[in-house]
Amino acid sequence: MPAKPLSCVVSVSGIRGVLGSTLGPDQLLALAAAFGTAVAGGRVVAIGRDSRPTGSLVVQAVSAGLRGVGCTVVDLGLVPTPTVPFAVARGGGRFGGGIQVSASHNPIEWNALKFYGPDGRNVDQKQLDAILAAYQAEPAWKRWDGVGGHREDQQILDHHLEAVLASVDTALIRRAAIPVLLDSVNGAGAVLAPRLLSALGCALTAVHVRPELPFPRDPEPTAEKVVATGALVRACGAAIGFVQDPDADRLALIDGDGTYIGEEYTLALCAAARLAAAEAEGRAGQVIATNLSTSRMVEDIAARHRGRVVRTPVGEAHVLDAMQAEGALLGGEGNGGVIDPRVVWCRDSQVGIALVLEYLARTGKTLKEVVAALPRYAMVKRKIAVDRATVTAAIPRIRAADLAQAATIDARDGLKLSWPDRWVHVRASGTEPASRIIAEAPDQAGADALVAAVGRLLG
Repeated sequence: MPAKPLSCVVSVSGIRGVLGSTLGPDQLLALAAAFGTAVAGGRVVAIGRDSRPTGSLVVQAVSAGLRGVGCTVVDLGLVPTPTVPFAVARGGGRFGGGIQVSASHNPIEWNALKFYGPDGRNVDQKQLDAILAAYQAEPAWKRWDGVGGHREDQQILDHHLEAVLASVDTALIRRAAIPVLLDSVNGAGAVLAPRLLSALGCALTAVHVRPELPFPRDPEPTAEKVVATGALVRACGAAIGFVQDPDADRLALIDGDGTYIGEEYTLALCAAARLAAAEAEGRAGQVIATNLSTSRMVEDIAARHRGRVVRTPVGEAHVLDAMQAEGALLGGEGNGGVIDPRVVWCRDSQVGIALVLEYLARTGKTLKEVVAALPRYAMVKRKIAVDRATVTAAIPRIRAADLAQAATIDARDGLKLSWPDRWVHVRASGTEPASRIIAEAPDQAGADALVAAVGRLLG
């Protein structure tokens, strides 16, 4: 019989829920079978997981669902999220797709399935719709002699590391010998990022790099949650602190004084590094792709190097679409996610670490100095307990308000109002049962005022 209806969060960013509450093992098995039929077509599927305590259980359910419909499973073990699409792309057409078991920045009780297609990038809406349609049908279970096989790949992290190192000037970074503090929040970054930093010649202090232990705090790397990490950066004399989220696709930065620089600067600095290198090679005019909620610093940086920025709805899949359509040099989002197509079509904090270190080594400046040279804006990000239907119903009211009359309007993803020096964006989250209001202005008061105004209009 068909599986029971899903009451969890469903989007191209993953199917997420609390195991035993909004997402059960029976649903996970059925979702994996649906993916194996609708996207993978019975071919080989790579599976990875982050360090959540429910991860191994979910992998077992997913493996059973995939093998039951004839897919052979390649178990990558505990790996960063980008390692899964990296393995799929590296397979040279042998793979029908990949699944990462991770709820990314969500609290520890959550888990999720992130789906990747045979092209090594996350599924689009059409593929997700096909998975959901197959989920509603009776799975096409194979006979005993038609079930899929199972094997492990214990070398994939080595190959991922080699690809990241090949994307930067390793000799330049090693000569700089930058002292670094790494906080992997006991997540999947702990199995790769310390190796990367050691290979780059950094003097490394590593904290929370034990994936067998629980997350030491709420795992989303925002300012209020990494105060203690900032104190450690300052205390150990590191020039920079790198903070990963549990599945190591996002990266936040802390300067040598222990000051949280944030996630918005991750993409900005990586864009500066890649655009400067392209311009030096005579390839000015390159494209950076990012979403509607990312800081306008990216436009300022692109203008310095005669590049341009393409904006998309929020979500990695949308950014990837734009990157491929425009032949973008780099892509990413203001949540600390950086996508370098030379390595993998996925946000990868390891790529972010390498590019930021290369930029610091090339400029000979500290993180604090390079940040001071960038245009400064105040940004406010507010999560609110408002569902998608409420946001949708409020959009006509916001558009008709005095606030919107002089604004440029973008309604591709919720509603974004833009003026020459500021903007505000309201949208329903694709990863949580909530909504977000994000604003950026030249000063804190201006950003706060925009968030408050939209909040009032939402009611």
